[in-house]
Amino acid sequence: MVGERTVAAGDVLLMALPFHTPKGHEQEGKRPVVVVGCPSGTLRYPTLIVVPLTTQVGRWARQNPTMYPSLSPGEGGLPRSSVALLDQLRSIDVRRIEGYLGTLRQDTLNRIRAGIMRLFEP
Repeated sequence: MVGERTVAAGDVLLMALPFHTPKGHEQEGKRPVVVVGCPSGTLRYPTLIVVPLTTQVGRWARQNPTMYPSLSPGEGGLPRSSVALLDQLRSIDVRRIEGYLGTLRQDTLNRIRAGIMRLFEP
């Protein structure tokens, strides 16, 4: 829950992603994420399944748009063009939520979910 709003798949949130030791290539710090799953039922801890976003776009994103779908400025409340880093899918504690930016259009969320499903193909 963000303020009085219940978090749902497709929401773009500002979250504090944990820092890692040793350093790697995982996204860290305060950044936008897309919620792709909200586990329900009896859980050990309240978590969300999220995909971090970045504004840094390179050849890697242009060559693999299925793994790195682009988001236009304004989409989901994002101020700048962004890329969803599907290869960094993760579960994050809801206490790391720092704010709500907006909600993606359903077709954009569907593209992201389709890319995630490709992660699990043999």
